[in-house]
Amino acid sequence: MRSPVGQGRERLMQALFDEFGGNGPASNLSMRQIAERMDVHHTLLTYHFGSRPGLLAAVLSEARRRDNLVFATTKNDFGFTRLCRNLWNFYSDEAVEGRSRGFFHLAGLAVYDREAFDEFISDIDELANLLNSAALRDGRSKTDAQQQSIIAIAGLRGLLLQKLLTPSADIDVAAERFITSLDSL
Repeated sequence: MRSPVGQGRERLMQALFDEFGGNGPASNLSMRQIAERMDVHHTLLTYHFGSRPGLLAAVLSEARRRDNLVFATTKNDFGFTRLCRNLWNFYSDEAVEGRSRGFFHLAGLAVYDREAFDEFISDIDELANLLNSAALRDGRSKTDAQQQSIIAIAGLRGLLLQKLLTPSADIDVAAERFITSLDSL
C-alpha cells in the first residue's frame, strides 16, 4: 500500500534531518551519495526535490521553519533588540555554520533563477515578520516596525556573510554595535 500523497516527501525530509541534521548534506556529496547514506534510491530524491540545490533548499527551508517556530514561541519574551541579539547568537554559532553557508549559496542561486527556488524564497521573510511583531510590541508604528525589521535583517545577514568570508572577533563586536544601534532607529 502506498503512502498518502505528501507523506513520502515528509518521511524523506525527516530521514534527511536524522542523517545530516539541519545543516543538510555537505556540499561535496552528490545525490547518489546522499541516497546511499539514507538507504534509498537516488531517483527518489530527484523525484521529490528535483536537484541537489532543490534538496538543499528543501532542507534549509524546513530547518528555517523549525527555527522560526522556536523563535515564535519565545517572541513575547523578547523585545526587538533582544530578539535581534538572539538571532545573531544563533545563526553566527559555528554549529549552524553549514546552514548559513547553504543559505547564502541558495540565495545566490535564487538571484539568477528565482522560479527554481520559489519554496526557498516564499518563507524567507518570516524572520522579518517576527521582528516586525517585536518592534510593534515595543511601541513602534507599523511603518517604523517594518522598516526597522528590514534594516535589521539586512544588517544581520550582511554581518553573517562577512563572518563566513572573513571570520574574526571584530565581526561579533560589530554585530553587537549594530544591534545596539537599532534602538535609535
